[in-house]
This record gives sequence, C-alpha cells and structure tokens, in this order.
Amino acid sequence: MRYIASFDIGTTNVKGMLVTADAGIFLETNIELKVLRHGDYVEQEPEQWYDAIKQIAASWFKVGIKSKDIGVLTFSGQMQDCIPVGDGLEPLRPAILYADGRGTEQSARMIAELGEDDIHALTENHMDGTLTFPKILWLKEYEEETFRATKSFLVSSKDYVVARLTGVCATDPTSAATTGCMDGRTREWVRPWLERYGVEPDKMPEIRASDSVVGTVHAGGAAATGFAEGTPVLCGIGDAGAATLGAGVYEDGDVYAYVGTTGWVASATSGYIDVRSGAFNLAYVEDGRQIAIAPLSNAGNAHQWAVSAFGGGRSGNLMSYQQFDEAVSRTDRGSDDVLFLPYLNGERCPVQDVNASGCFIGLKPTTTKERMGTAVLEGVAYSMRQVLDLVAERQPGARLRVTLIGGGAKSKAWCRIMADVLGCELVVPKDSQYLPSLGAAALGFRLAGWGSDYAAICRAFKGLGIAETYVPDESLRERYDRQYERFKRIYPAVAPLFAE
Repeated sequence: MRYIASFDIGTTNVKGMLVTADAGIFLETNIELKVLRHGDYVEQEPEQWYDAIKQIAASWFKVGIKSKDIGVLTFSGQMQDCIPVGDGLEPLRPAILYADGRGTEQSARMIAELGEDDIHALTENHMDGTLTFPKILWLKEYEEETFRATKSFLVSSKDYVVARLTGVCATDPTSAATTGCMDGRTREWVRPWLERYGVEPDKMPEIRASDSVVGTVHAGGAAATGFAEGTPVLCGIGDAGAATLGAGVYEDGDVYAYVGTTGWVASATSGYIDVRSGAFNLAYVEDGRQIAIAPLSNAGNAHQWAVSAFGGGRSGNLMSYQQFDEAVSRTDRGSDDVLFLPYLNGERCPVQDVNASGCFIGLKPTTTKERMGTAVLEGVAYSMRQVLDLVAERQPGARLRVTLIGGGAKSKAWCRIMADVLGCELVVPKDSQYLPSLGAAALGFRLAGWGSDYAAICRAFKGLGIAETYVPDESLRERYDRQYERFKRIYPAVAPLFAE
C-alpha cells in the first residue's frame, strides 16, 4: 500500500490526511462542523461526520489519488458521546456530546446506589453526568421511544463513521473508558450494571482493540465514499489516545498538553492515578498501559471568546486572532494582579462543577481590554498548571519538558504565557494540530508492515519535523507563582454563588 487514510473527527471540524511509511503527511484537509446548543444541551448531527469523510475522500480522488493506493482506513474521534443508532445504523436523534451534562441526576443516583468507592475500584474512574452511561439512562427516562428503537449506543464520533462504512458497531477501549460502565482492568462492559439499570448489553458496541480490523468497506460504503470495496477499516481510537500517540508519548513520565476547543494534560503510565480530582484513567492502545489524563472544559473556546470580546473582531476571523495575539504580546504581564477564572463552560477538573462560570478578579479603572484578554489566556494556563500537578511528577531541580499540541499551539503569545505560568520547557511541533491524525495513522503501521513497536513509533514521531521550544522567563517566575496561589483560591471563594 502507498497510503494510510487517517481521519480525526472532532467537535468543530474533521481533519483527513494521507500518511506514508516514513510518516509523511499529504493532502491534509479540514471540513468544518456545526454544534447544536439548546441551553445547557450540546449536540451534533452524526450525518455531517460521514458527509465530511465523503468530501475529504472526493477531494483526494479529484487530484489523482487512486482508491487502490489506500490500504487501510483509520480514525480518531471525540469521546464520551451518546449516539443512538437504529437497525439501519441511521441516527435516531442528534448525538449528545461529551460537554453535555444532562445525565447529572442519573449519575448521582448511580453513585448513591452503587457506591462511589466501588465505582472507582471497578472502572478506575469517577462517575458524572457527562459520561455516556448516565446519558443512556437519561434517554431511557425522557426519550423512551428512542431508547427502545436503539440497536447500538455508539460512544465516539468515529464509531458512527466506522459503522456506516462496515456495518459493524464497535468502539475502542480508550473511548469505552469514558462511558462510566467499562471495567478498567478487563476492558469489558460491566454487564451487571447494564442489566441492573435496564440497558441490554447487546445495545452496547463491541469493545475491540484500537488497531484491530473491525471490517472492510462494504458496497454501500464504497459507493458513498469512493474508497475501494474490501479496504480494511480499523476500530480506531478516541481523540485523547490518538493525540497521545501523535505527541510521541508512550513511556512512563512522558507528558503533553492538548489545547483544542477544550483541552487536557496527560501522561503515559503503567499504573492508575487517583481520579477523585476529576482526572481520568484511559485505556491506552495496548493492554497494561494507561493514559493519566486531566480534562479541561475551557481552553481554545476561552481564547475564541476573548478574541470576540476584547479583540475587536469576529472570533472566526484569522486576522482577528493575529491582531489579538499581537496585542497580548505587547501587554505588560508584570504590571497588575488581574486574574480570570476561565470556567465559561463549567469545569471538569480539578473541580467538577457544571454550574461554574467565568469571572475576573482585580479589575481597576486602568485595566485595558488588552490586559483582560491576556488574563483570559493566563487563566487557562493556571488551570493547566493545576492539572499538570495531578498527572506529572516534577523531579527536584529538574525542569519538566511538556509537548504542546492542538490548534491553540498556533498562538505564539499564548505559548509564551503557558511556558511562563507552567514553569516548564514547552515544545511545540510544527503543524501540531495534525498530530492526532498522525497518531490514528500509527494504528495501521503494523497492518501495513511499517512498524510493530508503539514505543519505537512514538520515539520516531518525536524526531519528525521542526519544533519550537519556549523557555520560561525567569523574571516572571515569582509573580506567576504568587498569582497561581491566588488563582487557586478563587473557585472555593465563589463556588457558593455558582451553587445558587
């Protein structure tokens, strides 16, 4: 084969690219997606994911790529969704996305009935209303007809596309770990829980290894997409797993941060971390390895809001982002004590509060909109520092090295702020927004005969291309350390207001 076709199905866009044996990347293509918001509900039409795959494939074939040259299809996708599909694999309603916490009442009931300690012990994770299982129970209670008609509750956006191409309903262990009903040790569904709450185990997708071939492109999939009938389709991996592989993080102690619409800080580990803080243990690509990951509900979305609110332009306009970043770069970051709590969309870690919101502390008559915009970026960086302390061990006297990927890494001004606030050496690979797609492509290397050792593949990925390194400004260390301690006191002080 000449190429592996890899797709990353996110919240705001679908990325597709062709990858060669030397990890060369060709014909990167983005298709934008729409998110449906109804109050606190966050949904998305699954069919637009499949339509995006068809558009990307058509663009490749239009410039001369032959379907026979594509040897395998692989995917990554947003996790923690609830995607009910019918007998014909048609979506029965819009997908309920990971940021939607409508299952809060159901999760609280399960915690009371099953016991929080037992939930932690079995799943190696906590339970909350954003997980897939509580959302399924919400459907059972409020949309009973949809629940009864469901053939399978898919977990990840890529699961839906895989099902449309192959007819197989499957998910991977990384995605399944975000459902609230997978045994963290055996990587199997907790059938007694499903049966207790009236969910037929057969309605859950089969958990398959990320790099396993779940099926091949069937005749209908070939006619719709142009891919050759019989092309192997891998199960794929949840977006956090793909990003971890793409960042070259596989050995114990390796750390990276992802800044997309939302974000996370994660490390690879052979053990399990305490999840009472809201962090997750995600099953990694091979048995016996986990991703210790601390999710952030507010990252690039806070940047986008700041550009719109303080940048004087439309948040989707590239020039507006550039002008905003230039203004931030000119702002004196050592001149005042303005702080911003970036919980615009509630927060998941290190606090779990869907009712939390953003707030400024320390505004004065002299505070400019540029300083407020800078404070927003600093606020996200402070949140990142909090969760970095959860998933990474800092060796005394040694500076931690963190790889930064995702669309937020394109902002040089923000990268400087993050390096200063985190007190870490920040390594930003070129075109880091495509690394999750590269990580998904790595799943096909064994099948293609291009490599069989994930640790070696990850080391090779670290050596690819060009990376920019940001070193903390020592003159700002004392100020940021002081401000960080103040930042950590904001949420406990204002949480009672959120509760009202």
